[in-house]
Amino acid sequence: MAEPASSSSPASSTTTNDPKLCIRTYRPTDREYVDYLFYSTYFALVPEGVKRKLMSPTTWIIWIAVYAYLLAIVPVLLHGMNMPSWTGIALRIFFTVSWALVGFSALFFLTDRFETVDQVETVRLNDLSDPEIYYLNYNKYEQIKRVTFDKDTKPATELVRELLPEDERTPGHFWVLEVDGAPCGIVGLACYKKPVMDARPIMGPSWQRLGRWVCERYHLSTPSLLVAKESKPRVFAEPSPPHTATLQRMAVKYQFQGCGLGTVLINRAMVWANDHDIHTVNAVTNELQGTAAQFLQKHGFRKVKKVSSGWFGQYEAHWSCNVKTWMDAQQQQQQQ
Repeated sequence: MAEPASSSSPASSTTTNDPKLCIRTYRPTDREYVDYLFYSTYFALVPEGVKRKLMSPTTWIIWIAVYAYLLAIVPVLLHGMNMPSWTGIALRIFFTVSWALVGFSALFFLTDRFETVDQVETVRLNDLSDPEIYYLNYNKYEQIKRVTFDKDTKPATELVRELLPEDERTPGHFWVLEVDGAPCGIVGLACYKKPVMDARPIMGPSWQRLGRWVCERYHLSTPSLLVAKESKPRVFAEPSPPHTATLQRMAVKYQFQGCGLGTVLINRAMVWANDHDIHTVNAVTNELQGTAAQFLQKHGFRKVKKVSSGWFGQYEAHWSCNVKTWMDAQQQQQQQ
């Protein structure tokens, strides 16, 4: 697949001190940095996930119920003990502060250690494990033998990779954005002809993973109740409808956020979609990605639906953008 031409910011040619932008096709040598850029920016979203849980009624119902229980057992604890009158007040204050700290820590621990890790590892072990396969229409590596004419030399075996046949390719793509030659951003446009099965090992729900973590932490035997079981294969990505692709994995290095590089990435993806007969571009955000949702809305995406995915404020918001409408809006802005 031909690599797209580099693009630079309009101001990059005015002075030699201005940063030079280049957005190019993903290369195999980018894999480690793409992996790092994705998970480092994603884990930075954990506070947003904790904030969403603090806004959930379920969180407060549980917190108040436990807090009421703690206050109710204060007289029981002090019954029959010859303690000063202020002891009850001090114990209630202690329970209040302690439960507030424990509750907040538990929310942060579950969001960071389980939910975010689960989402990050699902991506890392699927499409980001090899973007050339999932986005750029390449086959998996195959071993072939190179025969030499020297009878004393053994045939050499090497790994080669080739593009899929023309009729099996999809208009997906994956880009890396560089600033002065250093990668600082990524974005993918995914398009699949058939279901993509999840390559990640079966992990089970959060309560099972938490139970297994406690057993491993304290060297306990794991009961069968905590063993993850799956009765049917899991699908990582459904087939894309005709002329439709999904915008995903967009990330900008923390030091460069707020500089307009996200706009450069989304513009490249939308222009590519228009050039490759993609009529609709979809996207999905969750409770951790409130800023990304605002960014999509700012760039012409409209929310199609919002689906709850948990009891503590977790959700998935589905977005859609008509490529032709987006292109027309861009042309009008340029004319103005």
